[in-house]
Amino acid sequence: MKRIQKEPYPELDSVLDKFVLGVQTVLLDKFVGAYLVGSLATGDFDLDSDVDFLVLANEELSDTDVQSLQALHGQIHALGCYPAEHLEGSYISTSLLNRTDLIGVQPLWFVDNGTTSLQRSTHDNQWHVRWILRERALTLAGPDPRGLIQSIPAEALRGEMIMAMKDLATHFVAEIDQPLKYFNTRFGQSFAVLTSCRILQTLQTGIIQSKRSAVKWATQELDPAWHELIQHAWIERKGVRFCLKIHQPTEAKLLRHTAKFMNYAQAAIARTFDQSPT
Repeated sequence: MKRIQKEPYPELDSVLDKFVLGVQTVLLDKFVGAYLVGSLATGDFDLDSDVDFLVLANEELSDTDVQSLQALHGQIHALGCYPAEHLEGSYISTSLLNRTDLIGVQPLWFVDNGTTSLQRSTHDNQWHVRWILRERALTLAGPDPRGLIQSIPAEALRGEMIMAMKDLATHFVAEIDQPLKYFNTRFGQSFAVLTSCRILQTLQTGIIQSKRSAVKWATQELDPAWHELIQHAWIERKGVRFCLKIHQPTEAKLLRHTAKFMNYAQAAIARTFDQSPT
C-alpha cells in the first residue's frame, strides 16, 4: 500500500482507521474495499483539501445500511479534528463499477464535505474518479482496484473533461455579478483557474495530476499572458484557510479576467478537438 501523507494533519491515520473499521462493521460481507482518491491520491493534500474516499460493496446498500453508515459519519465528524470533519466520498457497488452506460447517470450514496448525511448524487460516478481509483488510489482495505475496474478509455476521459470545462465556465460566468456565491469568492475564483489548468493538462497528457503539477504544466505550456493569473490562484490556494476564503468576495476585475482565461481555455480545446467553444 502507498504511504498516506500525514502532513498537515497527523490525526488522519487514526480517523481513517476508525472510519474503515466502522464501515466494515456495518457492511460485513458486503464490504469489498475502501480507497482514498482526490488529493491524497494525486498529491498536494493541504490545509483545505477534502479527505476523498470511495467504498466498494458487492451489493447495493440497503436502507438499514444507509442509516447505519449515516450514524457512523456522525460519530466520525464528532471526533472534532479536520480530517474527521472533512470526509467526502461515495459508496458504489462492484456491479456498477464497470457499467459504462450508467456513468454520470446513476446516483450513488454520497457524503459531502463537512456533512454527515448520505445523499444520492452522481458526484463520484464519473470517468475521472474511476481513473484515479484505478491508477492512483491509496488502498485502506481490500484488493488492488486494478483487479476490479477496467482501464478507462482515453476518449471517455477526454469527453468528460471537455464537458467539465464548458460547465465550469458556464457556472463561473453566471455568478460574476451575483451576490456572494461560490465562484465569486476568493476560494471559488482560484478553484476555477486551477481546475481549468488541470482539465487542460488532462486533455493533453491523458492523466490526472495534482494542482501543483497542473500549475507547473500550465506555466510551461500555456500563453505567458496567463501566468500571473495562474500563480495568483496558486498563492490563494496556499494562503488563508477555506473557511475564510469561501466568505470573502473577489474583486470584479479579477473575476472578469478569470472569465477571459476560461474562454481562452475553451478556444484551445475547440482548436485541438474540433469542438465549439460555446
